Parts: sequence; C-alpha cells; structure tokens
Amino acid sequence: MSSGPAGQPSLMRTGAKAGAAFIGSVVKGGLLSLILGGGAFFYYLSQLHGPGNAGARAGGAGAALALLTSPPLLVAVLLFLFVVVYAMLGVQQGRAKAMQHLVAARGEAVSERLGGAIAGRIEAMPRTHGTLQRAADWLSVDALSKQLAPVLGEGKAVRAVVGFVLNRLPLSDMLAEWQQGRAEHGEPAAAEEGAAQDPTLRALLTRRINETLQEMAEPSSKPLYIALGAHAVLLGVGLWLVR
Repeated sequence: MSSGPAGQPSLMRTGAKAGAAFIGSVVKGGLLSLILGGGAFFYYLSQLHGPGNAGARAGGAGAALALLTSPPLLVAVLLFLFVVVYAMLGVQQGRAKAMQHLVAARGEAVSERLGGAIAGRIEAMPRTHGTLQRAADWLSVDALSKQLAPVLGEGKAVRAVVGFVLNRLPLSDMLAEWQQGRAEHGEPAAAEEGAAQDPTLRALLTRRINETLQEMAEPSSKPLYIALGAHAVLLGVGLWLVR
C-alpha cells in the first residue's frame, strides 16, 4: 500500500523520507567536520612554526617541549575537537529532520494513539483517598511503544519518541486539570471500572502530545551558529598567539 489510514503516507514511505533526511544531515555534518574542523586544525598546525614559537622553529626535542608547554598546543587540541563537534551536530540535526518528517506524516495518528494509551492507563490507575497515585509508575515506555507499533513500527526511534513525550508532558498538572474539570461538572474524580472512556482526558492528552511532538520536530540552527562562532574565535585567538 502507498498510503496509510485517512490517506496518510505508508510507514515505508515515511521511513524512507526520514532516513534520507537523516543521512543528508549526517553527510552535511561530515563535510563541515572535514572542511571547517579539519581545515582549520591543519591550517593552525602549519602556523605553529611562526614568529610566536621560537622554540618550535628550533626543531628537535626543544620544539616538542615548547609546544607541549605552550597555550598554542591547547588551542590546537580544542580546534581538533571541533572535528567531532560538527559531526555530532550533523547527527543531531539529522534526528530532528527525520522526526520532522515523521511528525508531519504521522503526528496526528501518533498523538491520538499515544494519548489514548496513556488515558487508558490513567483511568485504570488505583486511587488513594480519591487521588491518583504516581503516574510514572503506571506509564511504561515499553508498553506504550508496543501499543504504537501498528502506527510507527518497532525500534529505538519509537522508544525515543515515547520517552521524549513522557519526559516532557506535565502529567501531574494535566491530571490535576482533568480531575478539577470533572469535579466542576459534578462527575466523580475516578471513573468506575467498566465506565465509558473519558473523551475530555483523551482530547487533553492528544493536544498536549501533539504540541510536544511539534516541539521535538523543530530543528534548530542555533547550536551550529554557536559552534561556528566559537570556532572562529578560537582560531583567531590561536593565530594571535603564534603570530
């Protein structure tokens, strides 16, 4: 099938697009790592024999000792670390873009399914003196991931989505809001066993989960800009030290 329920793209097509977006960002990160990170590092190494490093120009053991005990060596080490930083930023950006494709294609279905799963567990929670016990004790990433398997399939990505949502959702505040709403309408705070599902709770959870997924799927360029700025400043300081 080329499309899922309600005309949504198939899991295979969504996964292919997400995978392509991830690989593209990783490749870009790798290029930045090699060109900017590696280029700046080797260029700086070529400048270590400049006027600011008389000991290095002498050659031999004296040069090695001069470099090991000089600030320029620390700068060189930090510049080399940017090779790794750019690669990691590429992976991070790739994950965000892959999630963006996933949310765009299946976000509504994920929100509804995950909201229904969480709501069902909340409604089945034992009450102590009319209040819900700790929600986290009843909300398992493994169990919820299995319930999402028909929508997203199985794998680490699904667990990451579920874990992210559970960590970001203000469950205590949401449960208090739900119970307060039931009390205001004269409904019992806890539905009896076998009672109908609560549409208000499901709507509340679905809306908040969708907002959380949208937040998760927004790739930010801020870390890259910070890395570029820090890299440029560090290279400038290093060149000033060896001039």
